[in-house]
Amino acid sequence: MYDMHLNRWLHYFNIDQFHFLSAENFVANPAVELQKVEKFLGLRHKLTKDLFYFNASRGFYCMCVDQRKHESNPDRRVAVDGKCLSSSKGRTHPPIDPYVLNKLREFFRPHNEKLYQMIGTNFGWK
Repeated sequence: MYDMHLNRWLHYFNIDQFHFLSAENFVANPAVELQKVEKFLGLRHKLTKDLFYFNASRGFYCMCVDQRKHESNPDRRVAVDGKCLSSSKGRTHPPIDPYVLNKLREFFRPHNEKLYQMIGTNFGWK
């Protein structure tokens, strides 16, 4: 029920002081999403695609460890020694009974739609 929490925050902060990102987009293309965060924060772009690699055994992107190469050499080749989230992250979720899933979607739908209106972004959650 992000809409309810955001509504409370909006009593103290303007909406333009928030940055919202799609977790699905972040998983699929972390560099692009992190560059949006850098832009939002007014930071120089340092997070580039070559700092990430797809770990086929984990099924998602990981970050290269040796970022000093990135800082000191613009024509770098960053080693694929990486740092990934723990093994408990990115795992397959257990199946949910379709009836229960439908009930959850019905419950959260109005909250999600209100959130989309508040932030001007539709994440496409069912």
